[in-house]
Amino acid sequence: MAVDFLPSGDCGLTIQFGHTIDRALSGQIMALRAAVDQAQLAGVIETVPTYRSLLVHYDPLVTSQSALIAALEPLLAHLDNTSDTQSRRWILPVCFDAPFAPDLESVAAHAEMDKQEVIGHLTSIEHFVYMLGFAPGLPYMGDLPERLAIPRRKTPIMGVPKGSVLVATGLTIIYPAVNPTGWHIVGRCPVPIFDLGKADPVLLSPGDRVCFREVDLEQFQDIEAELAAGSYSIEEAKLP
Repeated sequence: MAVDFLPSGDCGLTIQFGHTIDRALSGQIMALRAAVDQAQLAGVIETVPTYRSLLVHYDPLVTSQSALIAALEPLLAHLDNTSDTQSRRWILPVCFDAPFAPDLESVAAHAEMDKQEVIGHLTSIEHFVYMLGFAPGLPYMGDLPERLAIPRRKTPIMGVPKGSVLVATGLTIIYPAVNPTGWHIVGRCPVPIFDLGKADPVLLSPGDRVCFREVDLEQFQDIEAELAAGSYSIEEAKLP
């Protein structure tokens, strides 16, 4: 398999698989990540998947870039894209009512749809988690229909609430905390995707799938109350 090995400082090596954002490429990245984890290569500290590459952090006192490349090459030669990466499918509630979706109308206008059509697309597709980034636990997910591939804002806005669901450039994200954005706000999810109170604070992982279930404002508030009481169960299923 043809890849590029890119030095990333004195304790990182990036294995670049291509130049596009697509699920087949992501499958190769996740397969290599699983192979590296299984091989338990000396000096490897962690692996970080991105859209088109895998970053390997390593201890330079234990191994080197040249030694790491030599160990990675046979793994790449026998890469199994069908290997079990323990992906999961999540069903997350999202409220698209006006208080939580200030940009839904402008997104619909850009796509030449009405608001309900946009909601229909967002709730009917399976959003694929390509990577986490920008903020702790924030998932970059694809793939929206071409008509919903709206450009980013020309001017970013501040103070976007936690749980906001945003779209831009054919991708979808969920905000784990209050942050600025150049994306478009189309809904809000009451389920926290990053929670420091949990042993594993990050809900979603690269390779996971997310389906949105539409809820109204009253149902959103009910879910918030259940979460506060500790009685809400997030819907999840392991993928075959």
